[in-house]
Amino acid sequence: MIRHLFSIILFSFLFSACNLVNPKEQIPTYLHLEPFAFNNADSNVTGSSFHAIPSVKVAIDDITVGTFDLPCTIPLMMSKTSVAQIIPQVTNQGLKSYVFSYPFYSSDTVTVQYNPGQVQNYTPKTRYAPDLTSTAFRMKVNFEEGLLFRKLSGDTSFVLEKDPAKVIEGQYSAALYVNQDRKASENISSNYFESPQSECYLEIEYRCTVPFTIGLQGEKTDGTVYAEYFAGFYPKDQRNKVYIELGSFTKKNATYPKFYIILRANLNDEDGKYKEGYVIIDNIKVISR
Repeated sequence: MIRHLFSIILFSFLFSACNLVNPKEQIPTYLHLEPFAFNNADSNVTGSSFHAIPSVKVAIDDITVGTFDLPCTIPLMMSKTSVAQIIPQVTNQGLKSYVFSYPFYSSDTVTVQYNPGQVQNYTPKTRYAPDLTSTAFRMKVNFEEGLLFRKLSGDTSFVLEKDPAKVIEGQYSAALYVNQDRKASENISSNYFESPQSECYLEIEYRCTVPFTIGLQGEKTDGTVYAEYFAGFYPKDQRNKVYIELGSFTKKNATYPKFYIILRANLNDEDGKYKEGYVIIDNIKVISR
């Protein structure tokens, strides 16, 4: 009897131990996300609604799940119906290795029903953050009001492009053409923005068949200037948008009260790889809280 009882206890222990080693696998609930829909509540303040949000950061009940490229289907280990926070992610200077939560786009939330093994579909929504006032948009240039760029150096400069096949949005864009006779051009914006005291980003749309670089030129009241290029882009002959962090530069050069956007293209820098081409830009915005 004692031996039989011992066998029962031993079997129960081994069965329990087996369950501990191989616990029942939890079945996830799946959330499928499409690319963001953008709600431009007041285009007079914010300008164009075109955006580039390749990725999303997701949290469930304030616990981060991860960052995913859109569209995506995310397995969520849930034990109850929960709220998912969906945070737009953009790339700094278009670098896929540098994805971050853009501070000027709002997040979205969705209630995810606890339904193991099933997929819930959702198209997240975003917009410019509601706390951004018109003064937060420190510079806006869409070239509908004129060229607003002038030549700093080189043998050619921006022109106002009105060919519908080349214009990015609206009736006009700014276009820079380089070739073997006119290889180099450096240009500066006519408008400037004042030195921001907090985070600051440049948004710009472009198409190009030759490389170009973007930077800032600071200017003091006595006329002293300091310029630096810090973002470069390779050819992309389709509409594209990039976000460039400016705060590091403006804080480092806070003694300069005014900042202008500078842009250059130079075939001499490319070792003969490009014989001719163009750079077209539009919808420039400098935003700072």
